[in-house]
Amino acid sequence: MSLSANFQRHLDAEMVLNDWQRDEAHRLRYAVYCQERGYEDPADFPDGMERDEFDANAVQALIRHRASDQVAGVVRLVLPDHANPENPLPIELHCGDTIDHAVLDKFQFSRSRIAEVSRFAVSNRFINGSGAGNTPAADDPSRYFPHISLGLIAMLFVASAHHQLTHWYAVMEPTLSRLLSRSGIDFTPIGPVTNYHGRRQPMIASINDLLVNIYHKRHDFFSLIEELGGIPANFAADMQARDQVREDVRLSKLG
Repeated sequence: MSLSANFQRHLDAEMVLNDWQRDEAHRLRYAVYCQERGYEDPADFPDGMERDEFDANAVQALIRHRASDQVAGVVRLVLPDHANPENPLPIELHCGDTIDHAVLDKFQFSRSRIAEVSRFAVSNRFINGSGAGNTPAADDPSRYFPHISLGLIAMLFVASAHHQLTHWYAVMEPTLSRLLSRSGIDFTPIGPVTNYHGRRQPMIASINDLLVNIYHKRHDFFSLIEELGGIPANFAADMQARDQVREDVRLSKLG
């Protein structure tokens, strides 16, 4: 079964559009960031919902397990402030003094078209089975971990296409960056590793470059992004046309 078919069979991907979904997102963030990982102090969130000042200008997405109706993963995209594009994103507040602008300037992005990926969280409680509800014994939640993570990333592309973004910031573990690169998700470091929720490194990526890499390295993942609505208009057709040109050139050299 293909990645997309397997994903669609067991999971749902949702943009957070209402208060009910928003509460689910914040409760899962509390479970992961406060209880499981200890990144935030639970005492700061007595209602059991983790929030911060950037949520007011952000979009979130959820991955839901169909059989149990449990939320298994959440991710947030902090959007640029169009009223004041110079307002800093979280990465600029936490890592601004260490960012290498010689590297950053090579990306030539507009501040109104860059957003920051954050609060990427997959529930250990769900993966370990204690949060999967009354699912059949054969329906092992741990099997879905790669699908949940890829689904969250796919939803970042969906949100980015909707908001016409061109670049992402992220602050991530170097090991996670290397792991993501296997699927064509190649971020460029723009500063040294720092201590922020553990060992993290500020990074940047061009969304278009990511899609090109994924198209060539993980076409099954590209298909999932496309089915969820994260591929800009004409992108897939343009890539197919380029592939055809390359194949024509190759055949002409052989002939």
